[in-house]
Amino acid sequence: MNDDIVILQKPRSLDILFKEHLANTIECGQVLSLLFAHLDAPTAYIAKVKQLEEHGDRLTAEAYSALELLTHSEFIHLTEQFVKRLDDIVDGMNNTARLIDICIPHKIEDAAQEILAGLLTMVAILQTEIEQYPENELARVRACRETLKKWEENADVIYHEWRKTQRRINMLPLVDEANWTEILGILEQTTDAAYHASLLLERIARYRLR
Repeated sequence: MNDDIVILQKPRSLDILFKEHLANTIECGQVLSLLFAHLDAPTAYIAKVKQLEEHGDRLTAEAYSALELLTHSEFIHLTEQFVKRLDDIVDGMNNTARLIDICIPHKIEDAAQEILAGLLTMVAILQTEIEQYPENELARVRACRETLKKWEENADVIYHEWRKTQRRINMLPLVDEANWTEILGILEQTTDAAYHASLLLERIARYRLR
């Protein structure tokens, strides 16, 4: 309710909102990691991930309200897309937790832990770069984007190799394989969202140099 009041009165600045959004996403990822470690008692962790995702939604709404105060249409469009990607990351974490709630797996797959660890690294790198917003140096943002691209490609390799192993060795029952294919697919797509956030941050930095 307090968040709603803030939005109605006056949106905070984008730099503050972006920092809070990424801090919230880091916490959400850490809770998801705890969920992976406590599949025997997942309820509290699933609920906490959902709570953090809802907080991310409120921050997203406030950021969109802040954008209404800006005047440059192309810059607004780029920033809207950046906000959406930030929201996609925390949504992906929540969707992962929701699928675990539905599938009720008994054992975590190593591939899931590897992709999540990589995703948290990507978000932490974005968090470091957003500390400079809105005065991001183009060279730094470019380096950030290149680093996140490597992490995104690594997540894709992990997902592909896991699927290849399952099909060739048939280690899991078909139902479990289908469940984990979906869970890992969402995690891999979430790394895509983090990478695309860095692409957009680079485009924003380029725009500011015009």
